Amino acid sequence: MQRAAAPDGMRDATAVVGAALLVLAAVGAVPAAAGAGAPASASDTEAGAAIAGSLANTHCTYPTTVTDATGTEVRIDEEPDRLAALAPSAAQILWGIGAEEEAVAIPQDYYIGYLNDTEGKTDVVNDDGSIVTEAVVGAQPDLVLAPNVVPNETVQTLRDSGLTVYKFEAATDLEDVAAKIELYGQLTGNYEAAGRTSAEMRGQVQAVRDAVSDAENPRVFFSLGGGYTAGEDTFVGQIVAAAGGDNVAAGEINTSNGYGTLSNEIVTERDPEWIVQNGPFGAVPNTPAFNGTTAVQEGNVVQVDRNFMTQNGPKNVEALKTIAAALHPEAYEAVDFSAVETPQPATCSTPTPTLAPPTDSTPESEGGMDTDETATTMDADSTATPTPTAESENGAGSPVGTTTSGDGPGFGAVTALVALLAGALVARRNR
Repeated sequence: MQRAAAPDGMRDATAVVGAALLVLAAVGAVPAAAGAGAPASASDTEAGAAIAGSLANTHCTYPTTVTDATGTEVRIDEEPDRLAALAPSAAQILWGIGAEEEAVAIPQDYYIGYLNDTEGKTDVVNDDGSIVTEAVVGAQPDLVLAPNVVPNETVQTLRDSGLTVYKFEAATDLEDVAAKIELYGQLTGNYEAAGRTSAEMRGQVQAVRDAVSDAENPRVFFSLGGGYTAGEDTFVGQIVAAAGGDNVAAGEINTSNGYGTLSNEIVTERDPEWIVQNGPFGAVPNTPAFNGTTAVQEGNVVQVDRNFMTQNGPKNVEALKTIAAALHPEAYEAVDFSAVETPQPATCSTPTPTLAPPTDSTPESEGGMDTDETATTMDADSTATPTPTAESENGAGSPVGTTTSGDGPGFGAVTALVALLAGALVARRNR
């Protein structure tokens, strides 16, 4: 399906809104997009258990039947040769497990610019991230992979068109992301590669945790833009904790999704030593309270790639490393990631034990980490998927001394939507 080009101004606006919605999806701030099996109000433990359950009950042989986030028993008769990814996080995982040649439909040019060999794939999203169902159907996929940011109504429409669609539960931490990667492998017939990718991710995450475990945690403010930030129990908050940061918003965000703003008094009192920006839209407010913080005064500002921070997939490790390297440079530099011990990859006959906790206990905390599409819907994608944010802006409002990493889509919460819109407006006024 051919899409008409939007005017530059409208394209900028839709990009910001799309990015914000992806963020919301990742953190579970968009109830309409949440799967029946993982409502936005479900606890992180419940969401993680749902993913673990799906993985434990999935087999590497066909035909196979797996219950997805909508409560539907999805039957896959044979190994699929044609795959459709409905959000950036899904595309990231497919590329991460070596299934890019099988992907026939993806969110083309929608926060996946870091992926190679995307030419020739059918584009399945509009500029605002909504699904073009006709394009998905026209690509004739054997299996459609729908991250939790995709509305149930869209999933049903595709099913009514005769397609096999699997909708994923929201991931709530990095362990869930690793489990989700394995599940992608099982559903698509790429389990061995997925097992290796998942194991490598676990090893890298543990290496970062170990490196910063004995260091003193600096105070950190994670900036979504417009003054909005993430509480300690969000996916973002947990990545900050895993990287060795002490979240200054801990205990101060009382919203249902864990995203909100801090008063000037709290900002001054907590005095963040570091500010982490969620891509260029994570500009720090130009206010006396923020300008007086140690972070701004000393230029301790690091920018993470929004795509890697909020699209649930193997690239989450890159965002984790970026933050850890900034907060604990000496400890981080001492890590030889080429020699990191990798856990034994899960196999078809032996699913990863940690994914199916005993019935008399709850899954252990993953170091306080939470995640896609972060979410109950941040893929917004934003995986609240997560997921992607708009393309780079001119950095208006960003303090000097900013360290940058790659850039791409990001996620947040309902409050993050306001933050991103505010950041976009500021950027446009300064153009």
